[in-house]
Amino acid sequence: MLVIKDKMKFIKGILIIIIALALVIGILWGLISLLITLFTKKVDNQNEPKNQISNTIDTNQATQVSTIPENSVLNEWNLKLVNNDNSVDRTYVPELEEYADGIMFDKRAIKYLRNMINAMHKDKITGIWIQSAYRSYEKQEELFNRKVTSYQNQGKGQAEAESLAQKVVQRPEMSEHNLGLAADFNTVTNEFENTKAFTWLQKNAAEYGFILRYPKDKQDITKITYESWHWRYVGEEHAKVMKEKGYCLEEYIDYLKGAETV
Repeated sequence: MLVIKDKMKFIKGILIIIIALALVIGILWGLISLLITLFTKKVDNQNEPKNQISNTIDTNQATQVSTIPENSVLNEWNLKLVNNDNSVDRTYVPELEEYADGIMFDKRAIKYLRNMINAMHKDKITGIWIQSAYRSYEKQEELFNRKVTSYQNQGKGQAEAESLAQKVVQRPEMSEHNLGLAADFNTVTNEFENTKAFTWLQKNAAEYGFILRYPKDKQDITKITYESWHWRYVGEEHAKVMKEKGYCLEEYIDYLKGAETV
């Protein structure tokens, strides 16, 4: 009986050892499989094509760019575009300062207007004065309606009269005079282009941040007839680029946006 008991213990011991070995082997095989998997992924990552990595970087960069506001320079107060397609809300009224005799101008730009006029005087250009600058929306509406009536008196219908008037006097909310950044010089006629003042402005106005807003060769773009007397403040940096490239304000805004047509 003692011999049988010893055999049973022996068999049980063998079984325990076998089970233990099986567990150890299973664990070792699991670890080996994990290591093989990790190593294989590492090799695959190292062997990825470089252009795939580049594409990933480009995607990230594109995401970052899209979160940046569109060219912030376009939001500058001195570049505000007002025309037939871009109106200004009537609630917008700039902080104004008097230039002289009730002529008001944007407070942020008036020093440049003064500096420019003073420089003209130093160069013995004395035949220069400001006829009109800032206008309220009500005043602009009055001028526009007066022009419409003038065309109606010539036999034009309402729609045609308004269309013709808008080429000469902008509607309220579509006039730069509502911004307080535009100055009309002298008699507000194109006789101004024959004056020494006009010649001086063409040469030097950009140094003070001013541009000829409605040039003769840009009427198809501005949709406004040529106005030699109408000069607009945009800032020295912008005015110089516009002068160099021969852009009107509409073209310059497109240039800043990166439009292919410019």
